[in-house]
Amino acid sequence: MAVTQNLARLSDAMISECSTSIAVLDDVCSFRGLKSSDYLDLDWAPTLLMQAAMIARVDAKLLAALTRATRGEGELNPAYRDMPETIWEHPVSSLSSTQVAEIDKSLQVLAGLDFPSAHDAFGRLPQFERMDRPAAYLCEHFRALCDFYRGAAERGFGTIMWWD
Repeated sequence: MAVTQNLARLSDAMISECSTSIAVLDDVCSFRGLKSSDYLDLDWAPTLLMQAAMIARVDAKLLAALTRATRGEGELNPAYRDMPETIWEHPVSSLSSTQVAEIDKSLQVLAGLDFPSAHDAFGRLPQFERMDRPAAYLCEHFRALCDFYRGAAERGFGTIMWWD
């Protein structure tokens, strides 16, 4: 079974509920607590996106925003680690609606740079040696991440992220 990065966009009030209730958090992380359109499966793209951004010499502030967009800040609910089938090495983390709005602005700037389509950056990543169309893969996932954050910011939502 492959492990993938998942994100959910939800209200700050619901994030607060998730921080105190493992049942609510489990519903969200089990894809039962929100509409399907409020989830994003980033597959295993986050690490590759960050590597490509570093190779493309993306500004440090934009790289930090990309990192925060997929890693969040701090563990949301440490008690959730005791739930069956959670991944201890990657606890659920979150970003508030204010943080999401900041990250959305940075992601839009980064999207304007079109860094994922720089084939030179991808050609030097060993993970791409056996991958068909690596630029298309990263562009697709980067666009999905940008769109996801744009939607969250427009609705005044925060995000949570976890590996599943």
